[in-house]
Amino acid sequence: MQFQGEPLTPDRCRALRGRAIALIPQSVGYLDPLMTVGQQVQRVGQLNGLSTRDARAAVDRTFARYELPVITRQRYPFQLSGGMARRVLVSTAVVTQADLVIADEPTPGLHPDVVTETLNHLRELAQGGRGVILITHDIDAALQVADHVAVFYAGTTVEIAAATDFATGNLRHPYTQALWRSLPQNEFVPVSGNQPSPDSLPSGCLFSDRCPWVTAECQVARPELRWVRQGWVRCIHAEG
Repeated sequence: MQFQGEPLTPDRCRALRGRAIALIPQSVGYLDPLMTVGQQVQRVGQLNGLSTRDARAAVDRTFARYELPVITRQRYPFQLSGGMARRVLVSTAVVTQADLVIADEPTPGLHPDVVTETLNHLRELAQGGRGVILITHDIDAALQVADHVAVFYAGTTVEIAAATDFATGNLRHPYTQALWRSLPQNEFVPVSGNQPSPDSLPSGCLFSDRCPWVTAECQVARPELRWVRQGWVRCIHAEG
């Protein structure tokens, strides 16, 4: 794996983590319950080379940007609503000035209004020049903010499509098509079967035992990613 053209070695990962690459964790439980949220975000700024004064100012600017009242600095995580805690987590990524922000399932269990708010914050980061990777099981959430969507199956990328491809039906892989049809607003048809165990992956296509397009050729070798209709797909039967 490479980042900005150079391999991500263990040493380089340690140097970049929390600075050039920032993580927005999946759960607000990652906030330290024994420290005020202002101290936590300020500490992140200081770890990124800011002086105490500059880090405090960065916290004030970032909290104001995300409409967190000034008093929020003195609050502990348990004193915040779910939406406020999410905004604090986003703030930790903002004060780093990281080039890449990885948001790991930032919306599960949230009220729809808070989901939209959180996604809008991520979109703002992207529009401000950051790279943003949103990891989610919620296709609808991804399509609200994403430029491109990478679909994984059994730990492997099976398709990389423009977000607009979902609306136009320009989907290439049978698994992506099945996921789209399974949504309530579409056909609401479940995908039959189960994903293979990581300990016993088939030698051929990982989706072969659930795929309506399967042929004997699919079970010979794992398909390579191919460029089809302006997107990447790992399927020998995807039509150009």
